[in-house]
Formats: sequence, C-alpha cells, structure tokens
Amino acid sequence: MVVRKKDSIQKSIIKEYKPKELIVAEADPGDRFFVILKGEVEILQNGKSVRVLKEDDIFGLENYYLNRPYTTSAVTLSAARIATYPAAMIKDIIFNSPQLTEKILQSVMTQLEQTTQIAEEYIPLENVVDFNEQIYESGDTIIAEGTAGCEIYQLIESEKGLSVTKNGKEVGKITQPGEYFGEINALLKQTRTATVRSIGRSIVKVFSGDNLEALISTYPQLAKVIIDTLARRLIEANIKIADLSTAIK
Repeated sequence: MVVRKKDSIQKSIIKEYKPKELIVAEADPGDRFFVILKGEVEILQNGKSVRVLKEDDIFGLENYYLNRPYTTSAVTLSAARIATYPAAMIKDIIFNSPQLTEKILQSVMTQLEQTTQIAEEYIPLENVVDFNEQIYESGDTIIAEGTAGCEIYQLIESEKGLSVTKNGKEVGKITQPGEYFGEINALLKQTRTATVRSIGRSIVKVFSGDNLEALISTYPQLAKVIIDTLARRLIEANIKIADLSTAIK
C-alpha cells in the first residue's frame, strides 16, 4: 500500500467568521498561516489599516520564516471562511500541493507589489538603506565560494557581465543591469555557494545585509526578487524531478 504524502496537508482547520471578527492579533505566536476561502480581511498594524485581502489571499506565513510572533492583526470585513494551516507544514505543502504553493506565491508577490508601490512613493531607498558602489576590474572576485557574508549585490553595469562558477565550473552569467545576486545566502545565513567574478570592468551596488529584515521592510522590491528567485528555482526543481521520474520509468 502506498501512502500519499499529500494527504498530510489536509490537516487545515476551516472556520466561518462573522464581520468585524478577529482572526489573529499582534503578538500571537507565528505558528500558523491563513488562506481566505471566502470574504474580505483587513490587515492592521498598531491599529492602522495596512491592506485588504480577498479570496485566495494568504497571510501570516512571513512570521514563521522570521521566527517571531505576529506583527499585524487580521479582522474580517465581511462574513468570511478561513482555512488555518500549521506553518511548519509549509515544506509538505511545497512538495505535495503545487496548486496551494502557486496561490501562496501569487498572493505574497501581489502583496509585495502593492507594498512596493506605497514604499516607493513615500520612502526613497537611498535615504533609508546603507549601500555603496564598488568597481571591479576584469577577473576580480566579487563573491568567493565557501566564504561567509551577508551582503546583497546588484549589478549596475558591466562590459561583459559576471561569471558564476561552482567548484571551478561555470554555471551561469549575470548580465542584466539591475539584477540581484547573493540574496539567498544572505537570507538563509549560509556560506556562499558560488563564486562570482567580473568579466571586464563592472560596477556593482553592495547592500549591507546585517539587518535583512529592516532592508526588506524598507525595500519590499528586494523581497519580491527573493520570492521570484525561489519560484524560478522551484519550477526548475519540479522539471528536474519530473524528468528524473520519467527516466526511471
């Protein structure tokens, strides 16, 4: 008998809420996240409205990843039907429920885009985030594989781009101005998994990642880039798994 792992993600709790009913409050444990099945939910911070979420939107997952209690409250604006998931099940969901994973990514990216637009209107990045521009000559190493570091990089311009190598083998190039790199290692606090070298003369913007949470809070577009990167890697991983499964058969 084969046990289907995806059955484990059905352990959500679905609850009906009345209008103006509290779903979760600031300082509550960040051990669960919510999916709106029906209705509208208002997200508040310090009693002030942050955004309004609707059907298929997800909220609360960021608290689990940041390992902290809720920093916002959620209140229904209308009669609503909400599914509650244990946040620790997110890995099972990603591997076994592509439809829910897609909803999570879509919802988070939409909310980040909305937040980015507001932030860009009122908070100029250069006024709130520490960064500096570095010039690298051809062959200069920007990031060395196996080293520690929390900096996040953005390519400003380059003659021929940046070479990305792992174990001495080139695995890719960074060529588009505005493209970020090094952000995943900074997020996960891991040693660098690749070496990045300049091909020709390059100008790179270097952001301090000492307080990544503050950096993302003041520059939500960076968070969107990270999620986009993870989404692409998830798609690539799914393709590889599918190809491997086909090959085994």
